[in-house]
Amino acid sequence: MRRLGLLFLWVAVQALTPLVWAQALSWETVRPGLQYARQDIPIEGTDSMHRLHWLRLDLAQPNLHLALTPQSCAGLQMPVLDRPPIVASMNASFFSKEFLTRGHTVSQAQVWKGNYRLADSPVLACSADQRCQALHQAPALESPAWVDAAAGVQSLVQSGRARSDADDAQCGAFCTTTHPRSAIGLDTQGQTMVWVAAEGRQKFVTGLPLAKLARLMQTQSVFEAINFDGGGSTALHLEGQARTHRPDNEPQARAIANAWVLSTQPVVDWAAICQKPAKTSP
Repeated sequence: MRRLGLLFLWVAVQALTPLVWAQALSWETVRPGLQYARQDIPIEGTDSMHRLHWLRLDLAQPNLHLALTPQSCAGLQMPVLDRPPIVASMNASFFSKEFLTRGHTVSQAQVWKGNYRLADSPVLACSADQRCQALHQAPALESPAWVDAAAGVQSLVQSGRARSDADDAQCGAFCTTTHPRSAIGLDTQGQTMVWVAAEGRQKFVTGLPLAKLARLMQTQSVFEAINFDGGGSTALHLEGQARTHRPDNEPQARAIANAWVLSTQPVVDWAAICQKPAKTSP
């Protein structure tokens, strides 16, 4: 009953969302169960805009398999994932300079080593049958049911409620600054997953505060959502190409700890995809 009440509240809040933010997206079907849309939102009184790239995945689609790249691939650059059987990829965990990840991290049912800051890092976790959940209060230990899981920093939407500007003010510049952002959300049934990557740090494209990103996700029927690593790590690739543009001050792809991927095969040869190039003799 409580969840039903929250659902009605969520619908009511969406009805009050400014129309410029609730604009219908022009979704392109990439393949069955997977859609892409780009959204440009002019910033009033300026020559700048917000630019967001969206992916919408039907988790029940049997020919698309969700995975998190393994720890053996830590330090990868996103372009290495632009090859079959991978269809789409987006950066995931926050990480240290040693590519140790913040929060619970699991790939192919293997728990990552060296994780830090577990308790305050909300988790997106998925089981073998692609049933995913957003855990806004991280458990003390990983669940044996998790096949893939990655943690973020700050929740964006909880039970249909988007975080507010006041929420952002409590966490300081990390939340209130217009950074490039990456996030993942789920609908009310947990059957549709939404990825979003917001560009930024460009001459005419600015990033978003977390609260504004949360409200935009809410307009796309997102009921639960978590903020993942952003800034120069932000990247969304689709069908072998980067859809996001890099920040002006960081034109080359950044090395990251891991990425969420969609593959046409249930098992990926990660050793082949993430192999380091052989060093040549001087």
